Amino acid sequence: MLDIPPAKSISLSPNSLGLVAILLTVLCWAVAANVAFDLFTTGIHPLELAGVSATIATFGLAILYSFWGRGQIKPMNLKQFALGLVLVFLVAADYVAIQQLPVAVAIVLLFTSPILVVLWTAVATRRTPSRFVLLALILSILGVVLVSKILESSQGQVNWFGIGIGLTTAVFFATYIILSEQLAGTGESISILLRIYAVASLFWLAYQFTQGLPLDLLTGDRFPKVLLVGIVGNLLPYLLFFWSIQRVRAERAAIVATLEPCVAAILAWLWFGQTLTLLQIAGGISIVVAVTAIQLRQFSHQ
Repeated sequence: MLDIPPAKSISLSPNSLGLVAILLTVLCWAVAANVAFDLFTTGIHPLELAGVSATIATFGLAILYSFWGRGQIKPMNLKQFALGLVLVFLVAADYVAIQQLPVAVAIVLLFTSPILVVLWTAVATRRTPSRFVLLALILSILGVVLVSKILESSQGQVNWFGIGIGLTTAVFFATYIILSEQLAGTGESISILLRIYAVASLFWLAYQFTQGLPLDLLTGDRFPKVLLVGIVGNLLPYLLFFWSIQRVRAERAAIVATLEPCVAAILAWLWFGQTLTLLQIAGGISIVVAVTAIQLRQFSHQ
């Protein structure tokens, strides 16, 4: 009789699971960005959507914590409070950028954030950025110029407000990455993110109190999309992102996350017929190449 070796069980390493989580994060953000754009075309205000989606995410995290939480929630510290405020401005700026610009352009501008992280690290450590870092910065700036259609349009046709908001989003996301990596070592994804979103929700509730209830978001045809943005655009991706950087370096996570502009661009083309010019595509590629190259170099030097 033939000796048949026992089947080996397939198990993924923590590193592989982290990369899978990043891929799911990319897909979630890309889908939610296009659904948010669809809501904005119906007259929904970005700040209203940001507030309601944050509240939905907070309730969702509270439910998850009731099942998988580890004991009582510990007191909030200053970094978690700061991260909650950063999240407020990150989501708000992101939604305004998506309203003002094509979805793919808004996301490409957002993903210049890893360059900012590297520059901040150089400033914090008082080290002069290397030529390679400066070259990547120049390449990303060139990409922003091309993506923004500055060279293709007259100055009056350029959406300077949208571009400015898009780049501001990158600053907030860079800050979010830095603070998240500092908090990720505790291993408490759900409880930490619940506290972060609780801060964000309280901020939005205070803001919404001055504006009135956003009843337009609760109508029958809009609420399912709002619920999807809250879950797929906030709860799941930020939980997956926070969970993943506990298992892989933020540099490697950022490399995989650069797939999001490509996924978002394809979805925007399929759903809304949004197309990019050749120069915009070239600019997006320049940014992705710059971010990927600098992250690979950082990772290889560790």
